[in-house]
Amino acid sequence: MLSPLLGKLPNGGGFNGPVNGSEGSPRRDGRERPRWVMKHEEYYMLGGDLFVLIDDVLFKVHSYFFKREARNFFDDAPAGDAAPVPSGKDFAGRSEEKPIRILDVTVQEFEQFLWVFYNPRYSIYDAPIASWFSILKLAHRWDFPIVKSFALRELKRREREVPLVTRIRLYQDYEAPPEYLVPLYAELCARDLTPTEDEANELGFDRMYRVFKARELLRSPVDPSEEGPLSPLPEGVTEEGTYPTIEEVFGLPPYPHEDESPRQEETVDGSQASREKDEVPIIKTPEQKNRRDRTKKKVTK
Repeated sequence: MLSPLLGKLPNGGGFNGPVNGSEGSPRRDGRERPRWVMKHEEYYMLGGDLFVLIDDVLFKVHSYFFKREARNFFDDAPAGDAAPVPSGKDFAGRSEEKPIRILDVTVQEFEQFLWVFYNPRYSIYDAPIASWFSILKLAHRWDFPIVKSFALRELKRREREVPLVTRIRLYQDYEAPPEYLVPLYAELCARDLTPTEDEANELGFDRMYRVFKARELLRSPVDPSEEGPLSPLPEGVTEEGTYPTIEEVFGLPPYPHEDESPRQEETVDGSQASREKDEVPIIKTPEQKNRRDRTKKKVTK
């Protein structure tokens, strides 16, 4: 929810570029028009000392929560290396004129993230499953380890609300610990149903290749002399007998088997005659030779 207009920030209010990353409309004197921003109704807080601008919405929150835990919010320090805590009056975020501008996070996502710190119901954290994934996303990005663990626990408690492969993808993308991923991969590899095309597209080639490899290993004996597991065909099925399955799976036209295709044979006189396999070829006697034979017989008489 947003409050009435706060005011205008000329050229983004001291940012490296205009608000929202787009040029404001120029005035007659060639200078850029100021852009209007709005205070967030709930998270423009009394006593706040950290100003954050997302789109045209200004947040004013307490820097304590971000200084206490975040490693990558104020700068791009690698995860695991503690980022220097900002100090002084000139760093971005200390005033309305110099807020921290975040371009690739939505207002709603940041609201959901702040709710973790400002939840008025204390121990009751009841939110839609999609909100917890948004919280996990930002906690992972900015390296809030405690918030990330909290989000993972809530997602684990309600994970059946999300399809199996979607859970695997999100946990993998946000680097969840092995205790979250191993049981999910085990469920996918152990189930009777082969992964669907949509699941393969969602998980990606590399991960799905490993899933199929694990499924093969779990279901087939491994010959030490071979590079991988053995997957023999069922008894009585030949390689040629797999053609119909290959045609169906790969969308190929039917393979023309010899015993099903008529063969064109050329006769002695150059004409084409169709015959089935093992039929006796048809040979026509040349007509000119027959005429000479009849002429000889009349002379002899």
